[in-house]
Amino acid sequence: MLISISHLSKSYGGLAVLNDLSLDLIPGNFYCLMSPSGSGKTTLFRILLGLERADSGQIKGLDGLKISAVFQEDRLCQEFTAVDNTAMVLPSHSPLKRQDIKRELSRILPEESLSRPVSTLSGGMKRRAAIGRALLVPFHMLIMDEPFTGLDEDSKKNVISYIKEKTSNKLVLISTHTPEDVSLLGGIPITLS
Repeated sequence: MLISISHLSKSYGGLAVLNDLSLDLIPGNFYCLMSPSGSGKTTLFRILLGLERADSGQIKGLDGLKISAVFQEDRLCQEFTAVDNTAMVLPSHSPLKRQDIKRELSRILPEESLSRPVSTLSGGMKRRAAIGRALLVPFHMLIMDEPFTGLDEDSKKNVISYIKEKTSNKLVLISTHTPEDVSLLGGIPITLS
């Protein structure tokens, strides 16, 4: 399930965001995009997710691939609980029941927060709810756009441990500005230019 990106380019109004990017992504690895803001990390993610089209180049290996994502915005239904937000995106044949979802989410969120609408949660809790949701749906590749924003150090370490457990032998692509995150993940740093 190698993902091969060849000569990918994307511009917006004449401004090149991705310029002739070539990259092979191998399952079982954490790839950490470390480039500054505006260098095309989110654009690359949106192209991989099929939300944008590249101007040129190609990507091989996406056919039939299930991709889960954590966007920069949490994209949660604010009046639903974290459990409801997760349950609504699971496939109908999922073996996970509500009590399974609650048990899993309680590993990265305080248990009392799981019965409240996410609108009442702190920013860091919302972030963890979005991460938990992305990890509980079936996927081959996980894309996470600055997933640790708003997390304190202890929460971040706990979440990273949970991510590593749930992504064994899967392909993970994360954008971050923090070298410490790369180290904690055991990731391969990539700079887009």
